[in-house]
Amino acid sequence: MEYITSLKEGKEDTRLFGGKASNIFTLIKNEINVPLGYAISTKAFTSFIKESRIKPIIEEIFAKEYNPKEVIEISTKIKDLFLTSKMPSNIISEIQQKHIKEFSDIDEHYSYAVRSSANYEDSNNFSFAGQAQSFLNIKSITEIILSIKMCWASLFSPQILLYLIQLNKRGFNITPLNLEMAIIVQRMLKPQVSGVLFTANVINNNIDQMMINSTWGLGETITNNTIIPDLIVVKKDNFDIIKMIIGKKEKTSVANPKGDSTILIDTERKFREMCSLNSSQLLQIHNLGLKLEALFNYPQDIEWAIENNTLYTLQSRPITTLVKK
Repeated sequence: MEYITSLKEGKEDTRLFGGKASNIFTLIKNEINVPLGYAISTKAFTSFIKESRIKPIIEEIFAKEYNPKEVIEISTKIKDLFLTSKMPSNIISEIQQKHIKEFSDIDEHYSYAVRSSANYEDSNNFSFAGQAQSFLNIKSITEIILSIKMCWASLFSPQILLYLIQLNKRGFNITPLNLEMAIIVQRMLKPQVSGVLFTANVINNNIDQMMINSTWGLGETITNNTIIPDLIVVKKDNFDIIKMIIGKKEKTSVANPKGDSTILIDTERKFREMCSLNSSQLLQIHNLGLKLEALFNYPQDIEWAIENNTLYTLQSRPITTLVKK
């Protein structure tokens, strides 16, 4: 296939598949549990903007420097261009074929996550993490294709355009025309517990500690700052628990049973008041952190989820906020 590869067969290439997908390829090759799926390369993005004639319009918009006051107007205009343009039929055909091949043995009640993977994403110097959109609990090919276009358009979101202004002030000289977007489509997990693991303590900059945030259901309530999650800090070398703070966890994110996307439900009081992780799960996450930090040879920011007692890694990227001594 010209545009798509299975996550099991992909080769690390940030230019073609972005940082997130390239890291997932590495995780799978090192026998880390990752939800199965496929990646759509940046070649599909460039083909789409060329064939839909979006490219010259974008080039004209960014031929001159833009300022923070213009980003919402620019972003809205580009998003409308993406959503009203047709995806090339050969790309759609490849998506349909690969989807059937990858998910032929999956129950019809399963749904999918569509995630962005930018070509500049997840470097040790800067990160676009959380700034491009992802879409959860997508049910049909039609909705997957729409979600892909939404992911592509989010490459020009107000947050990213403002972030590029900041990067350029720091001397990176990256323009929106340098950015390209790959896409990851995976089986959507329905986890009982999810969270984020930092293999260094990002609060006090201590590389000898790990910091874990966890909550019930999907982890987007943590990444979106919707709730106060549980906080556990452990020693990296011997797993001694240094600190445990039970978060309020008032809401739980779950797959929408009546359609696409997710919904927030009230967390039962007894679950608000107890830690979302038991000691065995904590140890598994700690061991995962040790393995991934060694694998990537750098402190990692890891998104994980536990579905039916199986720990999955959703992504792993460098921690970019550590103060280098």
